[in-house]
Amino acid sequence: MQEEQEFTIPQMVDDMRSGKMPRRNFIKALTSMGISAAGVGAIVAAAAASSVKTSIGQIHAHESAAHHTHLHNQHLSHQGSGNIGALKDDYHDDALVEDSMYSEPFVGKQAIMGRKNVIMTAASDAKITVTNRVVHGNQVTAEWVAEGVHTGHLPGLPASGQRFSIRGVTVVIRHNGKIVRESLYYDVNELHRQLGSK
Repeated sequence: MQEEQEFTIPQMVDDMRSGKMPRRNFIKALTSMGISAAGVGAIVAAAAASSVKTSIGQIHAHESAAHHTHLHNQHLSHQGSGNIGALKDDYHDDALVEDSMYSEPFVGKQAIMGRKNVIMTAASDAKITVTNRVVHGNQVTAEWVAEGVHTGHLPGLPASGQRFSIRGVTVVIRHNGKIVRESLYYDVNELHRQLGSK
């Protein structure tokens, strides 16, 4: 009997974009993983936008769900406190980060930290609230609401001073405790709408 393979959410996004996975099956798969309707909506909205394709591995269950949850909590703490050194150390040297706002992924710690710096300085009074978290093997899927005031420049979005609140999903894949891939899914058009640029 052949073992059923589980793929990461970023792989399923790539498969849906390329037509290998029907949208309906994609939504069913996300729902069966425990992703809420709001989280599924954020991923589907981001997946509908054009993006680069990257190779992705399968889910591997080397460490416990509790261990991955602990590492994710530490990562959020590092980000919330602005601990750049610890935040940088969370990533593997060759990690890849995809963000719905950017057409190309960020590869390597230096590029990733450059992106983090832009994001951290673009919003004052920023708060990220995790509303749901699901662990499958080495993949942590966190649904969130990000709120703040847009006080710094983002790609295509000069500082507006407007408040924003947007829902999204981040998928983090780790290997030997380090983040090797991080994919952020949210509706960029909604962010533009809230900040008055569309």
